[in-house]
Amino acid sequence: MKYYSTILLLLLLVLSEGCISTSTVEKSEKNLFPTVTGTNLHGEEKTLPDCLEKDYTILVVAYQRWQQELCDEWYEEIADLMSKNSTVAYFEVPTISKMNGFMRWFIYRGMRGGITDPIMRKQVVTLHIDKEPFNSALKIDTEETVHVFVVDKRGEILSRVKGKFEDKKWQSLTAVIKESDKL
Repeated sequence: MKYYSTILLLLLLVLSEGCISTSTVEKSEKNLFPTVTGTNLHGEEKTLPDCLEKDYTILVVAYQRWQQELCDEWYEEIADLMSKNSTVAYFEVPTISKMNGFMRWFIYRGMRGGITDPIMRKQVVTLHIDKEPFNSALKIDTEETVHVFVVDKRGEILSRVKGKFEDKKWQSLTAVIKESDKL
């Protein structure tokens, strides 16, 4: 009997919406980050860009597991900038296609197991979305690399780069933040 109960529970998880939500992409004004809802690794639902609180937020959008290495390279510089500038925040945004509840739960548990730092868990917001409208809204032409955005509190995209971290890209990306610090 216990065996059948376990199978029934797994079947319900596979067929259910699950505890990790999916989101639709709400198109917004030009040059604004689209409105999407995801779940951070503490299980809290976050809607971007509504949840942005700082003057600037750097968003690193990733699509594939191997891109974590690229996210980590960017994060080293971003963390250093945040330690020096209290007006800057960060979110890593793993972007995954919509899938059944069990698969969302399985991926979420794997990510949560790999990231144990409570601060980083708040900063990783996973999206389970229809990627086509999301990519179109952000003018993302490839999922083969990461895309990095600087946005303001409203979600207006102030700067963007893609790919592996490079000093030249970093300077270009953060020029808008450095310029406002001079004002």
